[in-house]
Amino acid sequence: MVYYKELAARIKAHYKFDQQELGGLVVVVLVTAFIFSFRDWGTDAFDLNSGLQNLVLMFFVAAISIWFRFTCQKIYGLSQGLQANFKIWWLGVALALILCFITLGRLPLILAGAMVTTFMVKLRLGEFRHGFSYWINGMVGMWGIIGNLILALIFATGLSLSPGNYFFGKGLVLNILMAWCALLPLPQLDGFSIFFGSRYIYYMGIVATALATVLLLTKTGWGLGLAWVILILWGMGYFLISSEKR
Repeated sequence: MVYYKELAARIKAHYKFDQQELGGLVVVVLVTAFIFSFRDWGTDAFDLNSGLQNLVLMFFVAAISIWFRFTCQKIYGLSQGLQANFKIWWLGVALALILCFITLGRLPLILAGAMVTTFMVKLRLGEFRHGFSYWINGMVGMWGIIGNLILALIFATGLSLSPGNYFFGKGLVLNILMAWCALLPLPQLDGFSIFFGSRYIYYMGIVATALATVLLLTKTGWGLGLAWVILILWGMGYFLISSEKR
């Protein structure tokens, strides 16, 4: 891990979403919001006002979740001298939309795409094993999973403070499902780079996502508390063992 001042400079100089990425992200956010609000257009009868309100709320939930996920990946990539760019999987987006209609919204999936990394020669100078690393590329994908789990914990905390809140409830479920979908080892998803970058990291991602699913979706106080303890301990351990270059 680079020194925080160096990382801040890299973020200032290189953190951005280009025009192609933004176009893909807008499509993913809109489709995800539609899929996750598909069954929320009224309870007993169709309700246009309620449906539109839920769709707007889901748009913000999806936008926050997807932006945070990919931001985590971009920042980690920059810390390792890689430029990470989002590449949409059009077939996956279409497949998720078709399954939504077929199952009447009972099988919401997020098959958005993956981060594609570009080697930044200037930022990799002096690094150990200067060339491309499959392990680092896998970790870029893994930070997307970590971002989703962090947001799931935040949404779960909001839900515990405001039980039954639509925004927090949907945010929790969306981020858990996004993490599971991203772990699929398909070439167009981050799970592929994680799987071939490190089997250990891949299995750890499955364990972490399964643990978050159990602790957070049970919506119990002890589960939420234990999840926060695990996150804090993991964060302290990660920053303690990460070397800083001054």
